[in-house]
Amino acid sequence: ESDYMGLVSSNKVADKFAKTGLHAVKSSRVDAPVILEYPLTLECRVVEMQEQPYGLRVLGEIVNVLADEKILGEDGKIDVGKIDTFLFDQVRFDYYAVGEICGKAWHTGAPLLKK
Repeated sequence: ESDYMGLVSSNKVADKFAKTGLHAVKSSRVDAPVILEYPLTLECRVVEMQEQPYGLRVLGEIVNVLADEKILGEDGKIDVGKIDTFLFDQVRFDYYAVGEICGKAWHTGAPLLKK
């Protein structure tokens, strides 16, 4: 569904959400919909748009984070392991599933500080 949402403009396809079975409400903070079925939403404000040789680069500022309780850890923070997350490769136009933890930030490379 997410890929389809990126392929089709609501300005051209009136039943975009009906085709996917997803539901949206208007964000109260930005000019974009919030998709109710998504467990995590980063609401962003456009800061700058830059024309690049490969396309348009959009720089944004996160102004709000919406997270379903089911993806929160016991500490109340977002637990990425509880989300069926994927990454988009802008170079090859592929999606990659996020897997298991492969290291601890600001710790795994610490032994190199002693060299």
